[in-house]
Amino acid sequence: MRTFLTLLLLSLFCTSASAQSSVEEFRLGGTARILNDECIRLTPDMPFASGSAWYEKAIDLNQPFEITVCLVLGKNDEMGADGIGFIFHPIMRTGYRGEGMGFAGLVPSLGIEFDTYQNYYLGDPPEDHVAININGQIHHAASITGPTPVKNLEDGNKHLLWINWDPIEKQLLVVLDGVERANLKANIVAELFGGNSTVFWGVTAATGRKTNFQDICIKKLTFAEAEVQPAVDFGGRK
Repeated sequence: MRTFLTLLLLSLFCTSASAQSSVEEFRLGGTARILNDECIRLTPDMPFASGSAWYEKAIDLNQPFEITVCLVLGKNDEMGADGIGFIFHPIMRTGYRGEGMGFAGLVPSLGIEFDTYQNYYLGDPPEDHVAININGQIHHAASITGPTPVKNLEDGNKHLLWINWDPIEKQLLVVLDGVERANLKANIVAELFGGNSTVFWGVTAATGRKTNFQDICIKKLTFAEAEVQPAVDFGGRK
């Protein structure tokens, strides 16, 4: 696990470091648009918007990966929704939007959600929260980690996110703003993806009647691309 000093240094990433990967390496869907050389706006501040950004190449989960990005979840607090999700799925396909945040309905899949709106019937806590769900199940009764409440994310600021997968320890770690928010110990290749280590990863966001602009800014991506790249059907979405 990263030391506190390392996390402190990472906390400077959102303001002091330039992107080490290009937004041009992502396939955009829905309302997603490139803002600059490191940031993608997934949704504008408008009702019923949804956007996705998928990394163009599949990765190999038998190798470690590390994702360092900054999230911006808008400025609307009480009137803001819905959040951002990180998705791992064997096909470059986006699930149900809105409260599903592009993750719902995808099987097999792993989704890390940064939820800014309380849907009572999904078991959401009143606070903004982080959770890990599998196989497109969005009710928190099915969450394998969380939901973990966090401080308000809808403050217009960049929030540093670090996601790390260690295939030796079988550990998925999620650190937001220098604080560990999720720590999953599981053999996700065998137990979730049926032994298939080749997956795509992407990030999605959605709004409903309540809205926010929602951005992702790429800082550092470290992973091994799969040796055999599956055919891509980016047009397929639920």
